Amino acid sequence: MNMLMIARHELKVISRSKWVFSFTILYTVLAITIVLFGGSAEEAGFTGFNRMAASLLNLSLFLVPLLTLLIGSTSLVGDKEDGSLTLLFTYPIPTSRILVGKFIGLLVTLFAVITFGYGAASLILFFSKASVSLHFFLLFYGFTMLLMVLFLGLAMLVGVLSSTRFQALGLSLILWAVTVLFYEFVIMGLAMVIGKQAILAMFTASILLNPVELIRVWTIISMDSGSIFGPHLYDLTVWSEGNIGQIVFALTAILWVLIPILISNSILKRGINHGA
Repeated sequence: MNMLMIARHELKVISRSKWVFSFTILYTVLAITIVLFGGSAEEAGFTGFNRMAASLLNLSLFLVPLLTLLIGSTSLVGDKEDGSLTLLFTYPIPTSRILVGKFIGLLVTLFAVITFGYGAASLILFFSKASVSLHFFLLFYGFTMLLMVLFLGLAMLVGVLSSTRFQALGLSLILWAVTVLFYEFVIMGLAMVIGKQAILAMFTASILLNPVELIRVWTIISMDSGSIFGPHLYDLTVWSEGNIGQIVFALTAILWVLIPILISNSILKRGINHGA
């Protein structure tokens, strides 16, 4: 059994999940609703950070991490519970290939879910003959996919750390709440108590330490809409728009994928060596 066979099997199993179907319908309906009622095409020509852009961005930042964490973690821990993961360990194949194979299978499934949602929204825009910038739409689509990839690595780690589906569900919800809901409040609270000289460094670090904020800022900067951060963060905007900032963002995104998978692989190998 090789890595592609594992990915194919994972894709076959997860595609039957009712969760995947439910999230597909939910994401598609919300995307279409935003396109229809989120703002007129003439409002900003779809070139600026208008109401529709903000709505689409918030939809991705809220739903995609939750979708990825729940499906990714419960899929992996489900293999633990039914014994299929233990069976895979009996084959002469490294644990890293097993993880990557499952990662690819989940990636293809989630790719299809998000693509279906954006595809349906794009058809609505096409038939309504709205003057939409293709660059704008592809930009959001690309960063949504990147957000999904970043959280898929975390989902694999949650699945490895969990013993049951219920535990994976709980850890996924906690991680989602921290990264999506509570993180900003913590950063704003810190900004009130630290010195003005350290605020810029703190905001820069906060962007890199949370994949949600990384994608949020990177998307806005890529749309040439960094001015919405205001004059107090002008230096951060200039740095983010420059080559160094873009390289740092890209390297950080790669680390957000690699580190959770490497940790997951290490935990699985340790469990095998200790007979767990």
